[in-house]
Amino acid sequence: MEKLIMKIFQDKSIRDFLVIHAIFAVLTVIALLIPVTTPISSKLLLVVIVYNGLIFLEAVQKEHKDWMNIWVFAIILSVLMVFPDWYLSETLGALQFPDDGFPMIGGAIPIYMAGLWTIPFFIIMFIGKQVEERKSMNFSYIVVSVLSIAIFALAELTLVYLPSWAATVNGITGNLAWYIIIPELILGLSTFICFNIMKDKNIGNKILGAFTVMIFYIGNASFFFFLIETLLLGS
Repeated sequence: MEKLIMKIFQDKSIRDFLVIHAIFAVLTVIALLIPVTTPISSKLLLVVIVYNGLIFLEAVQKEHKDWMNIWVFAIILSVLMVFPDWYLSETLGALQFPDDGFPMIGGAIPIYMAGLWTIPFFIIMFIGKQVEERKSMNFSYIVVSVLSIAIFALAELTLVYLPSWAATVNGITGNLAWYIIIPELILGLSTFICFNIMKDKNIGNKILGAFTVMIFYIGNASFFFFLIETLLLGS
């Protein structure tokens, strides 16, 4: 095990991944905690810009072609995820974003949401590919599934305190809505699978793949919302 860990940390791509995310974590804490009276939406937009900028510049500077490939798919999918967020908020009424005076997409979704999803998507796909290369495809699916649940659940439970968004449903623990757990697991897994299929394709195919993942997520979210909120809880 010790030799395996040493071998992993000798990988330049992994070392750079850890360094960049450590830097990002520090910058995020500073951005969110600095006592400046600006809307939280503007701070989160800054966080999103910083993350995407760090990943892009590191990929170009260090010539990490795999990083760039993952980032392109992640940013495309993140922009498209505005539609599920909009649907969950405006149509199902399952999600609410605070109106702090910052410009919003369609009057419902903060601008930063178009790039915020890039963060979990990049992390999930990067780690998934590392596991796939060192273990197996099947094991990478297990890791991606567990990682997806961990990342998305943590986001649901913590970002409400900024505040960023809040779940407005009956079936809920903290700010974690029960209906969204399985759809978000499937979202992480389908993102990873679709990326593997489209990673060597042109930008048009990447957009088509990301669009398919987004539509699949809306379908899953709708079904599990109906199953849990309507059939089981009768809301």
